[in-house]
Amino acid sequence: MAKVTPSMAKNQIKRSLLQIIDTHPNKSQKQQVWNYFDNKCAYCDIVIDPNSRKGHLDHLQAVKDGGTNEIYNFVLACNICNGDEKREMPWREFLINKCQNLPDSVYVKRLVHIETWHQKSLISQLDADILSQIDAIIETAQASFDKSIKQMRALRDSMTTNSF
Repeated sequence: MAKVTPSMAKNQIKRSLLQIIDTHPNKSQKQQVWNYFDNKCAYCDIVIDPNSRKGHLDHLQAVKDGGTNEIYNFVLACNICNGDEKREMPWREFLINKCQNLPDSVYVKRLVHIETWHQKSLISQLDADILSQIDAIIETAQASFDKSIKQMRALRDSMTTNSF
């Protein structure tokens, strides 16, 4: 088992608290994504058999880049588009590349379809007051954790100096 540092634990506290509001899609929500995209890859429009392992939910904006786990930040993508082809490329840039040899109308249709879905996001529409409350809750939890770390280190140091 890998060593978990206080810094890693502090980051996990933040992620855990955020997951209470920003949950991963459940089975029903995943089905909504499949239905909205009509069992087709949002990028290349290939039909994906829902019983195969070739369909993936792809984050439009990665969580590490400020994206969420809300269903409206996911699109249905085939294993090829979501695999080696797209990688870390921003989705709009990838869609442009994917449609470069197709009529502009195809690109626009796919773009509008994705953007219409993405604009339904509730989390991205949270007002500043709620976002501020979320940040305050996380900061309080992390400050409490920092205090606990100091207490544990002080206890450890007292044990070390008293044992000789």
